[in-house]
Amino acid sequence: MFSLSIYTYINNIISEWKFALKEKSFTWKLLLTPGLFFIYSAVTQKLGNYVEMRKGVQLEDNLLQLFPSYDFSAPIFILLYSSLALVVLTHLHRPKVILRIIEMHFLVAVVRQICILAIALDPPTGIIVLRDLFLENTVYPRHSPLTKDLFFSGHVASVWLYFLCAERKYIKTYLGFATIIMSFMILCMRVHYTYDVYGALFFTTIIYFAPMRIRAYLESKSLLER
Repeated sequence: MFSLSIYTYINNIISEWKFALKEKSFTWKLLLTPGLFFIYSAVTQKLGNYVEMRKGVQLEDNLLQLFPSYDFSAPIFILLYSSLALVVLTHLHRPKVILRIIEMHFLVAVVRQICILAIALDPPTGIIVLRDLFLENTVYPRHSPLTKDLFFSGHVASVWLYFLCAERKYIKTYLGFATIIMSFMILCMRVHYTYDVYGALFFTTIIYFAPMRIRAYLESKSLLER
């Protein structure tokens, strides 16, 4: 029975992707966005050196002092990438959801990099350096972790983005709790201020809903002009 369900699900995935790939705009977006990610990674490696070398402002964050200090590097790594795997594997039969995750990830990353460049900050006192083997070998310069890429938190933004993109209720529930847990662990490590967590939730939500709002506005405006 279980093997039959898996077989049915795989067949459903194949048929849905075949249908989606017939749409030219979908296919072009699917091909171009990963390429833009590679360009983004190359650019941010150069920018990372500049961000690390410049002098920033250390903020006062009384709320941060309420969190215990602990190294959660391994649990953060596991939670981040398992959340990504979960949302992708449970939505493989929804090609447009997968594309939306990729597109939104790119937009959030670009907006975050702009914020980092615009707001020069030094890390909180007592920072425990967060190790991420994947990012250290792709985005981070010199294969070493960054400490000044502060506003806003990329880890919290990513898990919250998966929550927003997920369509299944039980997946959303899990990712909602995962966002809370991720925020707690990030703050315990002092790799971000609490403002960085608020910023991640705020900007990611705006980036996710803005295209839909703009599209709806343009469509309604077009109908009124007819």
